[in-house]
Amino acid sequence: MDKVELIEKLKSFQEACASNGRALDKIFLEEAYPGDDSTSFILGVKASWMDPMACFPIIDYLTDKLFESTDVETRKRIFFVKVLDNDDQIHCFQQVALTENLVTSV
Repeated sequence: MDKVELIEKLKSFQEACASNGRALDKIFLEEAYPGDDSTSFILGVKASWMDPMACFPIIDYLTDKLFESTDVETRKRIFFVKVLDNDDQIHCFQQVALTENLVTSV
């Protein structure tokens, strides 16, 4: 699954967040290992509702929505979740394991 296909698969994740009243202003992917798009990606997200929140509740919410809206093959391609604030600065940067029945933050 390449970057374009992964972004397409993540549309259901965006829709799941929006339908719960927590729309994402922006999502993007970065190569976890620059120059090698055959492995994992960093999922970047930005939304104004995240700014006043601590990292754990944000990551918890996002991983719940990823599990609800994507299949395991899609989640396997996500190595880190990076949350940006309104100034496009890193608010949270969390490694997550998104496999069946397992979510861990490192």
